[in-house]
Amino acid sequence: MPFSKKLEGALENFRRAFEAGRMPHALMVSGHPRGAGSDFAEALLGVVFDEAEPAKLRQHVDIHWIEPESKSRQIRVAEQIRPLIEFFGLTSYEGGWKAAVLLFADRMNASAQNALLKTLEEPPPHSLLILVTDAPAALLPTIRSRSQYVDVTEDDRSREAAWVPAVMDLLRHPPARQGCEMIAWTDRLTAPLRELEERAKAEEVERGEEAEGTKAAKEILESRVVSRMKEMREEILRTIQLWQRDVMARVVRAEAAPENFPEDEEAIAAQAEGLSFAEAAARVAAVDEVRALLEHNIRASMALPRLARAISKNPGRSVDRLSSRASS
Repeated sequence: MPFSKKLEGALENFRRAFEAGRMPHALMVSGHPRGAGSDFAEALLGVVFDEAEPAKLRQHVDIHWIEPESKSRQIRVAEQIRPLIEFFGLTSYEGGWKAAVLLFADRMNASAQNALLKTLEEPPPHSLLILVTDAPAALLPTIRSRSQYVDVTEDDRSREAAWVPAVMDLLRHPPARQGCEMIAWTDRLTAPLRELEERAKAEEVERGEEAEGTKAAKEILESRVVSRMKEMREEILRTIQLWQRDVMARVVRAEAAPENFPEDEEAIAAQAEGLSFAEAAARVAAVDEVRALLEHNIRASMALPRLARAISKNPGRSVDRLSSRASS
């Protein structure tokens, strides 16, 4: 099966890690569990177990596969996580590695995630746990921090999203450091964030997650919508941060072409002009600060003005530079 360049590149990195004896014990694979995410998991297991046929990997005695099976579409402690922990506690039948794959890992409820933490904190030797999800933001920070992150999503996924034109226009035209302009910029950025709930709900309905009328089903749908909203919000913030990283790289290496947005070299060069490295780094850090605030349920209308101020243009700076050039 032909893989995307992104997936093949990630797989090659882990091939080398495995050959060098540096395979991590846990991976969080960002990719659809019915697409690139499961493709990567199968390909990596093929490396570890020296088996090329996916059907045999699915039936391998030392590989445990988990995905939501109950009507609730959740992964629970008693039915699935406790047997997984017991599986890792047993000796490998073939005397080598033991591995487990959790498809739709974001569907672990809070109890299941907490139960899995001990295995992540004290992994048995020669064990590999692969968490596959297209909504990594829905998992507990403690789960994410104990897993090596791998992104195998389609390269053009974010670029095709409906919010891209609006966000890219905002990045190309940062606000002046004036109250009214920063407020207007923030309002324009808030608009696509407000649309995420409807988009997330529509995606879940398309996947067959539409509530069937029961209270429990509605709660599950709401939970999935919130998770997808977080993931889509993270895509927007990641795009903003990648832009700021290109700006920072331009500050350090004035002649370098932007790595993430080569088509916007002129705009990035203009924004980098006159910035110190500390100022450029502060812009990147501001995105992380906003991300943390939003993860703690601080309203976007309160968090995003910090970002607007961090990337805003100081009108007096260009005047000062022109004056200094004239005097010299």
